[in-house]
Amino acid sequence: MSPKKAEQCIMDLIDLFHKYTNPDDTIDKQGLLDMLKEYFPHFLKACDTLGKDYLSGVFEDNDRNKDKKIQFSEFLSVLGSIATDYHNHSHGAKLCSGDDDE
Repeated sequence: MSPKKAEQCIMDLIDLFHKYTNPDDTIDKQGLLDMLKEYFPHFLKACDTLGKDYLSGVFEDNDRNKDKKIQFSEFLSVLGSIATDYHNHSHGAKLCSGDDDE
């Protein structure tokens, strides 16, 4: 049986995470920045247009245990904030205008 669309989305997120992980199953700062540049260029361009340097603090803001590594749950937080911004954009907000749910 084929996975449902939502299940496939989750597996794709896991694959994306693993594309950038180190042997300890975490992503370092450069890996996270590279992933964001490769997979979210429209989002980052929108941030730049609004004068926001999204990349400058994304690692530190999401490295909750301050171990200088992004674990899978922290990775999901990064994607969650971007997804929330896209959701707000679907309701008319400018892309990269911020997370109104925090």
